[in-house]
Amino acid sequence: MAETVNQQEIRFKFVKRFVGLFRLMHILPVITVTTIGTFIAILILKGTETFAELFQNITKNEILLLVFFILTIFFQEGFLGIQNDYIDREIDAEYNKSKTIPDGWVSPNIAFWWGIVCYLLFTGFSAAAGIWADKGFWIISFVQGATLTGIFYNLYAKHRPISIVPYMLGFPLIPVFAWLTFGFDNFELWHLWMLPVMFLTSFPAHIANELPDFDHDVKHEKKNFAVFLGYKLATIIYWLGIILLEVILLIVFLVYKLNPITYAIVVSLSLLIGLSAVFFLWKNEWKTNTFLFNIVTSCIGVEVLGFYIMIGLGTV
Repeated sequence: MAETVNQQEIRFKFVKRFVGLFRLMHILPVITVTTIGTFIAILILKGTETFAELFQNITKNEILLLVFFILTIFFQEGFLGIQNDYIDREIDAEYNKSKTIPDGWVSPNIAFWWGIVCYLLFTGFSAAAGIWADKGFWIISFVQGATLTGIFYNLYAKHRPISIVPYMLGFPLIPVFAWLTFGFDNFELWHLWMLPVMFLTSFPAHIANELPDFDHDVKHEKKNFAVFLGYKLATIIYWLGIILLEVILLIVFLVYKLNPITYAIVVSLSLLIGLSAVFFLWKNEWKTNTFLFNIVTSCIGVEVLGFYIMIGLGTV
């Protein structure tokens, strides 16, 4: 019996550590960004009016290139999330013990080496994408440069008013990465709407991420972007960002006469999630916590994905 219990404890620790590795990556934001990148890639690869057919008429080489592209984004975002928690592990141990390292799910040593593994993986997959796309090492250089914006955030900007800057630069680089990887054969001028959409996304995504730690940041004199703005103004700005994303959806839908059913579904779902966030925000005395950040992330994800899905389905 004792041996059986011991085996169960070992198995539990293994499962806990395995799940902890994905928690350490900030898996919800990583999946959201990776999914958005996937839709952008399909659009750039196959052109407008392709989502209705999805992978019909896609070649084996294109599928492999798409896989390399997706895995590059996934492990790059994961690496930055791991680095973020590793650098802040001592601060988190003081006032955010629910984080993966302070609560004991993953040790600092394992977190460090898991970060190294993710770095090597996204570098390798970016090299594979460059070779497969006949772009040589330009794609590797671009990905490393884009990663530097995240490293700059983690090492320097995170606890300063300029913490928003890496987000403003990093989000629009996702469609640029897709254009660089898959070429401009299917590019249309109105696809440039991708850039303001991704730029605007950076504000609600970043501020909602900072607000759960607002009181602790003030206490420890960490003057990041949200603290610099003040709680009330920061909350207003991130909700304005969400509303403006809805406005862009409407403009693009009306100007380019996109699929009305898709638009109705996207707006209804995003409003439902957004209103639920407002309800929980009200119940929480207008304080944004981690739970609300996850709801806001889902709302932004639906808005941005809806934008790309509408483009991919094309005009009516």
